[in-house]
Amino acid sequence: MPAARRARQQRQRRREPGRGRADPTRRRNGRNESGATASLELMALTPLLALLVLLVLWSGRAARAGLIADLAAEEAAVAAALCCEDDPGSPHLMPAAVRRELMAEAVLSSRPGLDHLCLRGPQPASSSGFVTEVSTDLPVAGSTDLIRPARVVDVHLTCETDGAVAPMRGLFPTVTVHGRAAHVVVGSVAARDKTADTSVGDDTCETGDCEPQQTP
Repeated sequence: MPAARRARQQRQRRREPGRGRADPTRRRNGRNESGATASLELMALTPLLALLVLLVLWSGRAARAGLIADLAAEEAAVAAALCCEDDPGSPHLMPAAVRRELMAEAVLSSRPGLDHLCLRGPQPASSSGFVTEVSTDLPVAGSTDLIRPARVVDVHLTCETDGAVAPMRGLFPTVTVHGRAAHVVVGSVAARDKTADTSVGDDTCETGDCEPQQTP
């Protein structure tokens, strides 16, 4: 009886596991295994991604420290060049060079950002201090007796920073950035001081009429 035999075979297929429809339990197990693998991969990559973000942040903050150091040096150079002049009528004042050094130090110490980015604050690049100045006399066109006194004030500082990546300070190495700027001050026209030109060799001329020194 073919019909009865086919019905019996269909009932047997329904009873056998793995035949006919897919097993939902096996499908759920496969999904759980793939989800667990993705979670493990994400857990393994999270520290690396966090370290990469901190490295980018450290690089940016170090570059920002260099920019702020240059801006602070420029401000200090302008303030030091314009603040102080020697006043012969006030002998009790400190020399102008000392006052310019103090002015530059005050400007640098009050610059926002340097105290946070620099581990030890702004430091002078040389043992002589932040300020280095050079004075010269500029000639006036068409006159040999007139000059313009000029002064170049240079401010040079160093800043040791680790990027200030709080609260991970100490994780990355420190880098030293330099800030440097100069400002030129040109004075008004003045008469040339001829007393410096009256000495020839080791002889000093008091009257200004000097005879050239003869060499043997």
